[in-house]
Amino acid sequence: MENKSQRLALITDIIQNEKINSQSTLLKTLADRGCDITQATLSRDLKLLKVYKHPTQDGRYKYALPAGGQVVATSLPKTATAFDGFISIEFSGSSLAVIKTVPAFAQPISQAIDDEHFPSVIGTIAGNDTILLVIRDGFSPKNVAQSLVGSFPELTGKIQY
Repeated sequence: MENKSQRLALITDIIQNEKINSQSTLLKTLADRGCDITQATLSRDLKLLKVYKHPTQDGRYKYALPAGGQVVATSLPKTATAFDGFISIEFSGSSLAVIKTVPAFAQPISQAIDDEHFPSVIGTIAGNDTILLVIRDGFSPKNVAQSLVGSFPELTGKIQY
């Protein structure tokens, strides 16, 4: 492979057009197409591309890519977002919130929240299906809820405060 942008384009093409569910499978597919890279390089590329694992209808997972500023699974309509995996948010006092998600959706949702740089949110920590959201002093759960719904209209009706 001649350069990084060509490699990233190839990775994107493979993820969009094939059911890839692991780095080892992706590494083999890349090698079959003449792109021999290390697992560490692939990990950095996947992070750069914001690739995430999305549950499929058969209960398995496959890699998916964000598109147009929204995280979109390759098997879903273009209007689907990571927030389709949002289940609930529960505020604990005035400084913490726990967000429950469908398995494998916590990372892309957490990333989307962090990317908004809300003044009311210090940051998030994501697991597989749970996100810890830390609220900045001087802001209330209501401020956070309004910010989330303002930036992510698909959360309308899903957040109680």
